[in-house]
Amino acid sequence: MIIDPLNILTKRIRIRSLILLALMTVYVVVALAIFFQGVIPSLADDTTNEKFAVDSTIYIFLADSVREGRYDPYVIASLSSFPNTTWTPVFIWLVLNNAFLVMLTNYAIFATSILLLKKTFSISLVTFLPLLLLNPTTTTSLLCVNKEILDLLNLSLFLYSRVRRKNWLLLVALIFALLNRYEFCVVMLLFLVSGSRLNTWRKKRIATLLLLIVALNFIMPLLAGKMLAHRFEEAESSNTIAVLDGLQMHYLYVLAVVPKIAENLFGQLVNPQVWETPSSWLYINLFNNISYAIVIMIAAKKRLLTLRNDLVYFAAFGAVLVAQSLAVQPRYFQFVYVLLCLQIALIEPQEPARSISLHKRSGRGHRASLPEGAFG
Repeated sequence: MIIDPLNILTKRIRIRSLILLALMTVYVVVALAIFFQGVIPSLADDTTNEKFAVDSTIYIFLADSVREGRYDPYVIASLSSFPNTTWTPVFIWLVLNNAFLVMLTNYAIFATSILLLKKTFSISLVTFLPLLLLNPTTTTSLLCVNKEILDLLNLSLFLYSRVRRKNWLLLVALIFALLNRYEFCVVMLLFLVSGSRLNTWRKKRIATLLLLIVALNFIMPLLAGKMLAHRFEEAESSNTIAVLDGLQMHYLYVLAVVPKIAENLFGQLVNPQVWETPSSWLYINLFNNISYAIVIMIAAKKRLLTLRNDLVYFAAFGAVLVAQSLAVQPRYFQFVYVLLCLQIALIEPQEPARSISLHKRSGRGHRASLPEGAFG
């Protein structure tokens, strides 16, 4: 009897795919149960924000106010400013006006994003999807009206347009991000600048990150002092580590940046309130932090946490920018989590040592390795 190794490898892939299909089926069933038993009742009593760590209640209120013509000062102030982080989720609820349709739309956006990422990189979905769904923020973004699911689409469009060199699609991604969450648009824009000829240190990634931190250290307190002061007052009332925020406001972001990133990614792991005054909000963010710990440990074990890897560099670059927020919100860092999951799921090419595990498709089905720094 002759055993064909190629058939064995093919069979293994099929078995893994079947296992992934089974896990995805279980996930969808559980998610539907959470939706009907948790999300729908929370929408009825306006507790979605507290129970699922999202801002859905605010978006629904604003959308319903516009639909019913109730333009009170709060509604006008919330919707009239620009840039505005409420427009896209409010628009979605205004058009759909149905929680089930919103969930279906979120799943469609999720599937589109995964398809784009699969067309951009050579990744193992068997690895990527379980890691991505491990984070409860992914689930809440699928079940509720929110910005995070749109951030995933923006990230996918950005990566696809960069690797495929489609500038028109890059412009679409930037405009979409500006309308959805302008902070993420700033992250993408500055990342593009950091890899362009405008940055003479673009090949020195550590130096570029340090330069970014030093620039933020002085620019933000000077240009946004009043805004930071206002948010600082809000942050104090929200039990944020005020010392770090105070350092940021007094030109010491260089000292606060790493602790602030750690606070968002791992803070709930040592937060006594999780056990003393437990709530679904705290549990969601606790398991969010646990997911980060797992993904980072996997990446560290695989020796992937190096700035030579474009996705890790993008994650680090974005984390430095997003850490300026004076509120503890791990979901602001969700794109960082996606990038780390992508880095782990990349299928390593058999290429020379000077290339990285990042691919673009070229020609008909062929894949070409990108040299270091080509993506940035």
